[in-house]
Amino acid sequence: MVEMATSPFWSLDGGPAPALLSDRGLSLSYDALAALSDHIAAALPDRHRKRLGLVLGTNRPAALAGYLAGLRAGDAVWLLDARLEPSLIEPAVSAYRPDWIWLPTGGMLPDGYQLPPGAAWSGHGRPLAAAPGPGAAGYQMVWRVEDPGHAIFGDLAVLLSTSGSTGSPKLVRLSHANLQANAASIASYLNLSGDDRPITTLPLAYSYGLSVINSHLLAGAAILLTEESVVNREFWDFFSGQGATSLAGVPYLYRVLHRLALPAMRLPRLRTLTQAGGRLDVALIRTFAELAGARGWTFFTMYGQTEATARISYLPPELTLAKAGSIGVPVPGGHLDVDLASQELIYRGPNVMLGYAIGPEDLSLGDVQRGVLATGDLGYRDEDGLFYVTGRKKRMLKVHGHRLNLDELERSLEAALGKAVACVGADERLVAVLEEEADRPTIRRYLTEVLHLSPRTFAIVIRSPLPRFSSGKVDYGRLEALGA
Repeated sequence: MVEMATSPFWSLDGGPAPALLSDRGLSLSYDALAALSDHIAAALPDRHRKRLGLVLGTNRPAALAGYLAGLRAGDAVWLLDARLEPSLIEPAVSAYRPDWIWLPTGGMLPDGYQLPPGAAWSGHGRPLAAAPGPGAAGYQMVWRVEDPGHAIFGDLAVLLSTSGSTGSPKLVRLSHANLQANAASIASYLNLSGDDRPITTLPLAYSYGLSVINSHLLAGAAILLTEESVVNREFWDFFSGQGATSLAGVPYLYRVLHRLALPAMRLPRLRTLTQAGGRLDVALIRTFAELAGARGWTFFTMYGQTEATARISYLPPELTLAKAGSIGVPVPGGHLDVDLASQELIYRGPNVMLGYAIGPEDLSLGDVQRGVLATGDLGYRDEDGLFYVTGRKKRMLKVHGHRLNLDELERSLEAALGKAVACVGADERLVAVLEEEADRPTIRRYLTEVLHLSPRTFAIVIRSPLPRFSSGKVDYGRLEALGA
């Protein structure tokens, strides 16, 4: 088990032990990863102050090394998913004007940026300057032409979008202390060690995916880097060939794994499954808990938010069958409670963000949260001290004067249908969104005969597939924009 480390995970103290194993054949030790990160950091512009850097993230060694380079240089690192549409990235870049950008080669230079001295683009969009070692292949550094003059809070380490998958100008500000505390907490309750080999199933720019990276670097584990999907044979060939020991996923991934018949797969070194990033159906929780028991695996369901550097609570695996649906107990070092007046879950801990940034002027702000996070989730604590989430404060509407919790309604509809359902709407108009036309009669009957809603108060629409963020969560904003 990993104790609270005296040195941060970005110190990369693992020596010659393997740190990264790529599905493209690249292997880097901790020493090599540290050297590569420092080589990249040496290319950062010298502004004689703390800088803001943007890393367009992929699950490739170069992207991870760029993130670590920023941390090791003492800069603030803003992570965005490299798969985002340019129409989302460009306005965000224009708003924050990062001092430097570490981005995949082959794209256009952003307006207002230049290559470092001595570098140039070839006709195929590749840098002519030699890359700092094979681990940096496919990435390039660019600098802002004009000094943006950012004033940045000294302990600001990372900026993340709340969804991990949009170019929203509203960012979560995380400190070095936040990152280290949450990495140590996760490593502790998952009992991580240098023998672990997690495989990437989540984006680097998504807080859950980033927490997998951070906690395993702290433990001295070897991280298996791939961008292949779990539906591809190449993913499982790499998984079994490199002896992956753990698999992390959001609810959508676990629904896919269920369809892929995970029980029949030969995965001799797999020992840990973790699930977070949203609510997993109770029946599936029990299915995977039973599978884990039969195969000698450990299955953790967890709850968290980007605002808490990823993790807030976890359900001890030995309680999963008896308490399926519970978010469990606070992570080590944290405290969770229920506000008696509002039933909102309140979390306190060293992993609570500094606060939000709406624009570059907010980068200079210090810690406005003071370790306290009002989660926005409603819930309760049972007689055994375990916590449950019942819905979101803002996911409520009224129909004929009766309050409907859209999260609770989704759970009921999904249980009735056995498939994913999304609920949006406004007062006096509920919208249930399905993926298949054939399911419309079932949902209509449930709404009218079980909930006794008048057909005039709801609509059923089909959107196939349901729009989702790269994290797997339903994109409710896009559903509402589409008129659902």
